[in-house]
Amino acid sequence: MQNAIALFLLSALVLTGCNGSNTNTNTSATSNANSNTDSTTPVASTAPIKPDTSLDPGFKSCNPYMPLVPGSEALYAISFSSRLGADARVVVDLKEENGQKVFVERTQIIDKSGGYEKNEVEVKKYTCNGEIVRLIHYNTENWIQNILNRSQWNFRTDAVAMPKPAELARKGFTWSYSFMLSIQRGNEPPTNVPEPIFVFFESAGEEEVTVPAGTFKALKVIRRVNKNEAIDYFVPGLGLVKRQATEGTSWVLKEYAGIKPVE
Repeated sequence: MQNAIALFLLSALVLTGCNGSNTNTNTSATSNANSNTDSTTPVASTAPIKPDTSLDPGFKSCNPYMPLVPGSEALYAISFSSRLGADARVVVDLKEENGQKVFVERTQIIDKSGGYEKNEVEVKKYTCNGEIVRLIHYNTENWIQNILNRSQWNFRTDAVAMPKPAELARKGFTWSYSFMLSIQRGNEPPTNVPEPIFVFFESAGEEEVTVPAGTFKALKVIRRVNKNEAIDYFVPGLGLVKRQATEGTSWVLKEYAGIKPVE
């Protein structure tokens, strides 16, 4: 159980669901999965996800650092510390839930083998409060060597995913949120992690970054969970363009559609 908690603490840091370096941890458990499962065949679809919402040319984002444009798509290359490589496809839709507009962001992560080592879909839901973006829902379904792992974040307080741009412009500005985590591995009963997990953020000024999608001036945000740390780079109009975690996992933006940098 301690290994599972450590695994998901890392997921809270880098937002990848789990780290590729942990694939070997699950190998011995494959025998506990359904005996009819063919270990050479992914149990989940690897067809690229697409947004359900059509692009609206007149759409205005509430916060340029997290644009959440309905109908938009972004493709990232991920390198895990284990040297496993994967692609992450992010799509955004606009829904109405309980009388309010909710932005649904789905991220599909498939390793370079075509999903045999890692096949994950995470769903986040956001709302806007003026220029503030709030994270109200986060769950993942993650297949590693045909074993399905699920996680659900249950937020204890208001979870600010992206503060006002004026606050972010102040180098050293900090914010945080916390959540309780529920995890389920394979057919085992769900387990609630007994202690809350805290995520801390710090705005660290602007830097120029170069990724496959281009060279941009980006806002640097430091994210900390316990002793783990990651640095995210956000470009106005594009959102996340680069992520680097101290344990070795990195994301870089390769392609995008429906969004564009703010000049």
